Amino acid sequence: MGPMGNIHAVQIHPTRRCNLRCLHCYSSSSPSATEALHIDTLRTALDDLAEENYNWASFSGGEPLVYTPLPTALAHAKRVGMNTAVVSNGMLLTPRRLDLIEEHTDLLVISLDGKPRSHNRIRNSDKAFDTMAAKLPELQARGIRFGFLFTLTQHNLDELPWVIEFAVNVGARLVQIHPLEYFGNATTQLAGSAPDAIEGAHAWLIAEKLKQTLAGQMALQVDLVHTNALQQQPESFFLDNLEGRRDTRLGSLLSPLVIEPDGEVLPLEYGFPRNYSLGNLGRQRIPDMAATWRSGLGRRFHALCKGLHESLTRSGEAKFFNWYEQIATAAGQEQLRRSASSRKTFSIPVVAETARPAAPRVV
Repeated sequence: MGPMGNIHAVQIHPTRRCNLRCLHCYSSSSPSATEALHIDTLRTALDDLAEENYNWASFSGGEPLVYTPLPTALAHAKRVGMNTAVVSNGMLLTPRRLDLIEEHTDLLVISLDGKPRSHNRIRNSDKAFDTMAAKLPELQARGIRFGFLFTLTQHNLDELPWVIEFAVNVGARLVQIHPLEYFGNATTQLAGSAPDAIEGAHAWLIAEKLKQTLAGQMALQVDLVHTNALQQQPESFFLDNLEGRRDTRLGSLLSPLVIEPDGEVLPLEYGFPRNYSLGNLGRQRIPDMAATWRSGLGRRFHALCKGLHESLTRSGEAKFFNWYEQIATAAGQEQLRRSASSRKTFSIPVVAETARPAAPRVV
């Protein structure tokens, strides 16, 4: 949702390389992927992001633990005053790697997609669950704050209570429930598996029922909102007016911000349509991108959000939905419309050999 409260987050995907080939991977990461950010580029970006009022840097992937400069990046983020998180599949959390990142990591988030058999199927590895689970006692012994990220599908809602119970038993402080989105590998590997509105509603109800029981022990977060919130919390959906806020720093205008492994900087989530790209770190610095957002791109983005908000409100349908996915879909549709309207067909008239050719007529 929109930038609220004191959390202004940047999600950094420093590499597409990973030790797994997960069926639902939004970035289509794999052991053979080589795309990665140069550490010098990332350090400069972190300097600029801190100046733009971003106070959380979350490192994902790919698998961030295979990104050799990760400890350097985490330490630099802390040095410029940011909180840090690492999102991992958990299989590579060896004592040696923990020694390198523990001091500079505020939260470690581990992917968990259901009971062992379901987790292994999604992770495309029959060793994924046992290898990950074997690393958890070390986290407990070190007192590292960690939680789990559960990808909700159309087929694993019944496993959510087990996931929450497992998380409590191993000392996790968070379970974040995120609906499967059709991007990357999921478009081909898990077609028909995204949760519908009914599955989303049940997941929300399960979480709400357990929140009171687990209060003070573990947080539960569901990455879905109800249509009622469209009216009750408009500021959460980028509906506030940008006029008069030209000098406001980017972190207070756009959160989360996303940096992809090729250096592209985008709103909200990995794979957001690039017609809304703020720029590329290989060619621009963050302050220049912030100026681009404030001078026009931000207003276009807010207009897109307003149009989607009005469409959802006008429908009158009460449901839980993934706002980020909805706005990314709307941006993609806009990109297709712009592409179609800019396509030109040229008609070359037949002329006499000695005549001066007429200019092509744009149809």
